[in-house]
Amino acid sequence: MKIFLTILTCGLIVQAQAQTIVPISSAEQSYEVLDLTKEAKITWGGYEEIGVATRSETDGALNSKAIVVAVGDNPGFDNKPYAAQVCENSTAGGHDDWYLPAKDEAALIYLNIDKFNWSDSYTLWTSTEAAGTQAVSLYTYNGTWYNVQKVDSYNMVCMRKTK
Repeated sequence: MKIFLTILTCGLIVQAQAQTIVPISSAEQSYEVLDLTKEAKITWGGYEEIGVATRSETDGALNSKAIVVAVGDNPGFDNKPYAAQVCENSTAGGHDDWYLPAKDEAALIYLNIDKFNWSDSYTLWTSTEAAGTQAVSLYTYNGTWYNVQKVDSYNMVCMRKTK
């Protein structure tokens, strides 16, 4: 029994380290960022163009809802989870309002990069669709934006507004 509890406890510690919640803010808004960069890389979701509903550069919550409605259970990709769905389903910190950040929200994350304990650079998904089969991603090494294929696998974070 002791061995089982030790293994279970160690598993919980690893889980907690992989899913750190980091507070950040701008002059107008406060957020919490759920850091999932230690989790396996994941796709954006689907492959078809969703369109104007996911083109916001400022409203990740709106984009994320549109992605989840359009992609659903991801039937074209063996029902595998995808970035916006992971955020939508998260209850980290006892909250259920997590979403995949839009481009400008990801820029705020980059401006607060010193608050994250990242020893590596990551390519992070945003919820902003670039065009057709591509979405906007942020490269955390230098803050560069890339339009990448939605079916590629990259790291992710989720965020939520706190005020």
